[in-house]
Formats: sequence, C-alpha cells, structure tokens
Amino acid sequence: MTTLTIEIDREKDLPAIVAFLKQMGLEYHMEDDGDSWGDLQPEAIESIKAGLADAEAGRLYSHEYVMAYMKEKLDRN
Repeated sequence: MTTLTIEIDREKDLPAIVAFLKQMGLEYHMEDDGDSWGDLQPEAIESIKAGLADAEAGRLYSHEYVMAYMKEKLDRN
C-alpha cells in the first residue's frame, strides 16, 4: 500500500478532489487542521469569511441601530 498526503489550501477545491478519488475507486482519509467548516458549501464559507473581514474592518451596524431601523420600517406599514 502506498500513502499519498495532499495539503489543500483552497477549501473550494476539496469537493472536486474527493469526487476524483471516489471515481478512481481510491480509499481516502481526511484530517482537519482545526479550520473545519463542517458540511458548509464553499459559497457559504466564503460569505462567512467576508462577513468576518467586514466586522474586523469595522464595516458593521450595532444591534441597537438595526433594531431601531427595523422598528421604524415596521411602524411605517
């Protein structure tokens, strides 16, 4: 038996690699390096990362602001 280790930096490539391994009938084992996103789709992960970057950069609204804004919108209707 030969063991091949592959490190993947781009999460979006993982589904294609897994599909390839399955198509070839190869057994595989995946280990997580602690940056696990579970079963989330790559698009969801990128969206979450973008939101976290926005928060770190201060591009966000406070809870109080959003609640007041929504109350104003709902009161108009």
